[in-house]
Amino acid sequence: MKTTKPLAGLALAASVMLALTGCGSSDPAQPDGDPTGNTSEYYLDPEAEQISEEAAQRITELYEAAQAAGENELSIISGLADDMAGTWEAFEKTFPGITVTSASLIGAPLITQLQSEMQSGNHVTDVLHNPNGQQYVEFAQEYEVVGMTVPEALSSSADQLIDPNHKFTSPFVGFFGYGVFLPRAGDLHPTTWADLTGPEYQDLVLMGDPNLPGPSQDAPIYLSQNGAFTDEDIENLAGNVVVKGTYGDAIASLMQGEAPFMFAAPSSAVVGAQRSGAPVEFRLMEEDNYVVTHKQLLLEGAPRPNVGKLYLEWLNTLTAQTALGAAGLAPLNTEGADPEAPWTNWEKANLKEIVPSQIVDEVRPGYIEMFKTIFKS
Repeated sequence: MKTTKPLAGLALAASVMLALTGCGSSDPAQPDGDPTGNTSEYYLDPEAEQISEEAAQRITELYEAAQAAGENELSIISGLADDMAGTWEAFEKTFPGITVTSASLIGAPLITQLQSEMQSGNHVTDVLHNPNGQQYVEFAQEYEVVGMTVPEALSSSADQLIDPNHKFTSPFVGFFGYGVFLPRAGDLHPTTWADLTGPEYQDLVLMGDPNLPGPSQDAPIYLSQNGAFTDEDIENLAGNVVVKGTYGDAIASLMQGEAPFMFAAPSSAVVGAQRSGAPVEFRLMEEDNYVVTHKQLLLEGAPRPNVGKLYLEWLNTLTAQTALGAAGLAPLNTEGADPEAPWTNWEKANLKEIVPSQIVDEVRPGYIEMFKTIFKS
């Protein structure tokens, strides 16, 4: 797996790989060397991967088509490249000959990149992974993922997991709870989000700047819409927190023990810090937790469309779902959850409904104006 870190939004077009070209075939070559040991008519065993035979057939056809067309790379833009590394490695292992190349872009640089590719016709990116993917559907092409199924318990939020127009799917979600620097936590044990607004938490809570696009901005808006926060609570929180730059800066500060708690800490990042040896821990509140859908979009003009579709299908396999659970994310298939990390199992984490992104986006402008006034770095 290769990772590029562009200096600016346009750097991806100049520094990531050139689009590969190849001819399609009505009689595509069979995949070489199935590493799974599967002997069925499908490249992946549908029973072992807990997918339908239709999905297994689609995966087989797409891998054959990718090989026939010479599509041997997958270019992804993701703001969570570190979290996804293990999953991408599993994809490369499952489909020999395909290499994942990634770039980390969010906010304005991401929009610049997508617009540049669209306007220039120089398409280099196949898939966009972004929790706010609904904001970028104009850059996506329609593709109905055969292997994607919404669990019955989350059926009320089906349109948040599968776009009705098939411009995105979200085969996994991510919980945001609070991070704890264990040596400094003392006797404080918040159980609700409103607890963090109390006077006893003054200057004890780290937070990324909510004036910047990203989870630190989305979290208080989401929590205001699921009933966890009132506007007064948000103002009190602003008086308590130590505002850093990005949420990544806040995580770094938590690892260094600058404060004992972090508001809206992503599970995967805190777990990663803990595995690196930092004395930190990820925790959920007892209710009303903030969750993001990890939307995957096949971009319009994707230079390797077969590989892009193959990836979107494969993300629903048990192999992929287990890799996502190991990264601290919550796969829709709870069989892929990490039994040692309850937040990777959305059922155990008591997730019943996802606040619609349309509602969050609708109220966002008003909250951004509030944040400009009350949150000071």
